[in-house]
Amino acid sequence: KPGGIIALLDEACMFPRSTHETFAEKLYQTFKDHKRFSKPKLSRTDFTICHYAGDVTYQTEFFLDKNKDYVVPEHQALLSDSRCSFIKDLFPPLPEESSKTSKFSSIGSRFKQQLQALLETLSATEPHYVRCVKPNNLLKPSSFENSNVLQQLRCG
Repeated sequence: KPGGIIALLDEACMFPRSTHETFAEKLYQTFKDHKRFSKPKLSRTDFTICHYAGDVTYQTEFFLDKNKDYVVPEHQALLSDSRCSFIKDLFPPLPEESSKTSKFSSIGSRFKQQLQALLETLSATEPHYVRCVKPNNLLKPSSFENSNVLQQLRCG
């Protein structure tokens, strides 16, 4: 089973000669048969994911640069101990195992860790939801667009 997009991105970031073109090519090779992945016809570096609410096209141009934009563990520790609550909230302490096992923690891998922590929190709760529906895209009163509302309800 191939890794996901973030795993492939982390792998590409480890090779100095990787470019957004080579990363995109690796995505095309890996996910060419996946039903939710497609390559736009007019692009050599974009890809489209069919999400539950509709298709989203992503541009790989700055993926590698952004994923490498990490904070050194020593700086992370310094910032997470800040007396300024705003700074402290921006840089929560890293889990012990991640700070000891590797010097490089990509943005993508940190995002996966945060998402996993969020899922664990959500699974331990009993959430209640309030669903808001926008009756029209023009934000005008007394105007109800059936297709727009139906699309929102299907995605909710």
